[in-house]
Amino acid sequence: MKILGENGIGKFLKIFLQTCFYGGIILLLILPFELQMVGLHLNATAMVIYPNGIALLVIAYQFIGLFDSLKNNNPFCMENVKRLKVAGIASAVESALWTLDLLYEIFLVKYFDVIIVLVLTFMILLFIGVSIALYILSELMKQATQYKEENELTI
Repeated sequence: MKILGENGIGKFLKIFLQTCFYGGIILLLILPFELQMVGLHLNATAMVIYPNGIALLVIAYQFIGLFDSLKNNNPFCMENVKRLKVAGIASAVESALWTLDLLYEIFLVKYFDVIIVLVLTFMILLFIGVSIALYILSELMKQATQYKEENELTI
Protein backbone atom coordinates (compact mmCIF):
# COMPACT_ATOMS: atom_id res chain seq x y z
CA MET A 1 0.00 0.00 0.00
CA LYS A 2 1.14 3.50 -0.81
CA ILE A 3 2.18 5.70 2.12
CA LEU A 4 2.44 9.15 0.55
CA GLY A 5 0.00 10.83 -1.79
CA GLU A 6 -3.72 11.26 -2.21
CA ASN A 7 -4.59 7.55 -1.94
CA GLY A 8 -1.93 6.66 0.62
CA ILE A 9 -2.34 5.28 4.08
CA GLY A 10 -1.99 8.81 5.51
CA LYS A 11 -5.39 9.71 4.07
CA PHE A 12 -7.11 6.81 5.82
CA LEU A 13 -5.29 7.44 9.10
CA LYS A 14 -6.28 11.10 8.91
CA ILE A 15 -9.96 10.16 8.45
CA PHE A 16 -9.73 7.73 11.38
CA LEU A 17 -8.10 10.38 13.60
CA GLN A 18 -10.69 12.98 12.59
CA THR A 19 -13.44 10.56 13.58
CA CYS A 20 -11.73 9.96 16.94
CA PHE A 21 -11.14 13.69 17.41
CA TYR A 22 -14.73 14.76 16.84
CA GLY A 23 -16.08 11.71 18.69
CA GLY A 24 -13.83 12.59 21.64
CA ILE A 25 -15.15 16.15 21.72
CA ILE A 26 -18.73 14.87 21.71
CA LEU A 27 -17.92 12.31 24.41
CA LEU A 28 -16.33 14.93 26.66
CA LEU A 29 -19.35 17.19 26.24
CA ILE A 30 -22.00 14.57 27.05
CA LEU A 31 -20.11 12.65 29.75
CA PRO A 32 -21.53 14.51 32.78
CA PHE A 33 -25.08 14.05 31.51
CA GLU A 34 -24.53 10.36 30.84
CA LEU A 35 -23.06 9.85 34.30
CA GLN A 36 -26.05 11.57 35.90
CA MET A 37 -28.43 9.36 33.94
CA VAL A 38 -26.87 6.21 35.41
CA GLY A 39 -26.60 7.72 38.88
CA LEU A 40 -22.85 8.34 39.06
CA HIS A 41 -21.23 11.61 40.05
CA LEU A 42 -17.96 13.19 39.01
CA ASN A 43 -15.49 12.86 41.88
CA ALA A 44 -11.86 14.02 41.96
CA THR A 45 -10.63 10.87 40.23
CA ALA A 46 -13.17 11.16 37.45
CA MET A 47 -12.23 14.81 36.98
CA VAL A 48 -8.85 13.66 35.70
CA ILE A 49 -10.74 12.38 32.67
CA TYR A 50 -11.31 15.90 31.33
CA PRO A 51 -7.72 17.20 31.28
CA ASN A 52 -6.55 13.81 29.98
CA GLY A 53 -9.23 13.91 27.30
CA ILE A 54 -8.14 17.38 26.26
CA ALA A 55 -4.49 16.28 26.11
CA LEU A 56 -5.48 13.29 23.97
CA LEU A 57 -7.47 15.60 21.67
CA VAL A 58 -4.37 17.80 21.30
CA ILE A 59 -2.32 14.73 20.35
CA ALA A 60 -4.95 13.59 17.85
CA TYR A 61 -5.15 17.07 16.32
CA GLN A 62 -1.37 17.21 15.88
CA PHE A 63 -1.36 13.82 14.18
CA ILE A 64 -4.21 14.88 11.87
CA GLY A 65 -1.92 17.65 10.61
CA LEU A 66 0.98 15.21 10.37
CA PHE A 67 -1.00 12.78 8.23
CA ASP A 68 -2.30 15.68 6.15
CA SER A 69 1.30 16.47 5.20
CA LEU A 70 1.76 12.81 4.21
CA LYS A 71 -1.26 13.15 1.95
CA ASN A 72 0.27 16.28 0.41
CA ASN A 73 3.64 14.55 -0.23
CA ASN A 74 5.44 16.92 2.16
CA PRO A 75 6.41 14.90 5.24
CA PHE A 76 9.73 16.66 5.93
CA CYS A 77 8.78 20.17 6.97
CA MET A 78 9.29 22.24 10.10
CA GLU A 79 5.54 22.22 10.84
CA ASN A 80 5.76 18.47 11.41
CA VAL A 81 8.68 18.97 13.79
CA LYS A 82 6.54 21.42 15.74
CA ARG A 83 3.56 19.05 15.68
CA LEU A 84 5.63 16.20 17.08
CA LYS A 85 7.01 18.42 19.86
CA VAL A 86 3.53 19.63 20.83
CA ALA A 87 2.27 16.03 20.86
CA GLY A 88 5.24 15.06 23.04
CA ILE A 89 4.49 17.85 25.50
CA ALA A 90 0.82 16.81 25.61
CA SER A 91 1.94 13.25 26.28
CA ALA A 92 4.14 14.43 29.17
CA VAL A 93 1.17 16.37 30.57
CA GLU A 94 -0.90 13.20 30.24
CA SER A 95 1.70 11.27 32.25
CA ALA A 96 1.78 13.96 34.94
CA LEU A 97 -2.01 13.87 35.24
CA TRP A 98 -2.02 10.08 35.64
CA THR A 99 0.70 10.46 38.28
CA LEU A 100 -1.45 12.95 40.19
CA ASP A 101 -4.38 10.55 39.97
CA LEU A 102 -2.26 7.68 41.31
CA LEU A 103 -0.97 9.79 44.20
CA TYR A 104 -4.52 10.91 44.96
CA GLU A 105 -5.75 7.32 45.03
CA ILE A 106 -2.96 6.09 47.30
CA PHE A 107 -2.45 8.95 49.76
CA LEU A 108 -5.70 10.88 49.98
CA VAL A 109 -8.38 8.28 49.30
CA LYS A 110 -6.30 5.47 50.78
CA TYR A 111 -7.95 3.14 48.32
CA PHE A 112 -5.38 0.54 47.41
CA ASP A 113 -6.75 -1.67 44.70
CA VAL A 114 -3.93 -3.53 42.97
CA ILE A 115 -5.59 -3.40 39.57
CA ILE A 116 -6.13 0.37 39.69
CA VAL A 117 -2.55 0.95 40.83
CA LEU A 118 -1.20 -1.30 38.09
CA VAL A 119 -3.32 0.34 35.40
CA LEU A 120 -2.35 3.85 36.48
CA THR A 121 1.33 2.86 36.68
CA PHE A 122 1.09 1.39 33.19
CA MET A 123 -0.53 4.60 31.88
CA ILE A 124 2.19 6.71 33.50
CA LEU A 125 4.99 4.62 31.98
CA LEU A 126 3.24 4.44 28.61
CA PHE A 127 2.88 8.19 28.25
CA ILE A 128 6.41 8.83 29.52
CA GLY A 129 7.66 6.49 26.80
CA VAL A 130 5.45 8.10 24.17
CA SER A 131 6.67 11.54 25.21
CA ILE A 132 10.31 10.49 24.92
CA ALA A 133 9.69 8.76 21.59
CA LEU A 134 7.91 11.81 20.15
CA TYR A 135 10.72 14.09 21.27
CA ILE A 136 13.34 11.85 19.63
CA LEU A 137 11.23 11.57 16.50
CA SER A 138 10.85 15.35 16.34
CA GLU A 139 14.62 15.78 16.55
CA LEU A 140 15.13 13.19 13.80
CA MET A 141 12.51 14.94 11.68
CA LYS A 142 14.26 18.26 12.30
CA GLN A 143 17.58 16.84 11.08
CA ALA A 144 15.95 15.23 8.05
CA THR A 145 14.20 18.51 7.19
CA GLN A 146 17.48 20.42 7.44
CA TYR A 147 19.24 17.87 5.19
CA LYS A 148 16.38 18.08 2.70
CA GLU A 149 16.58 21.87 2.60
CA GLU A 150 20.36 21.74 2.12
CA ASN A 151 20.01 19.25 -0.73
CA GLU A 152 17.36 21.40 -2.41
CA LEU A 153 19.74 24.39 -2.27
CA THR A 154 22.68 22.49 -3.82
CA ILE A 155 20.68 21.14 -6.76
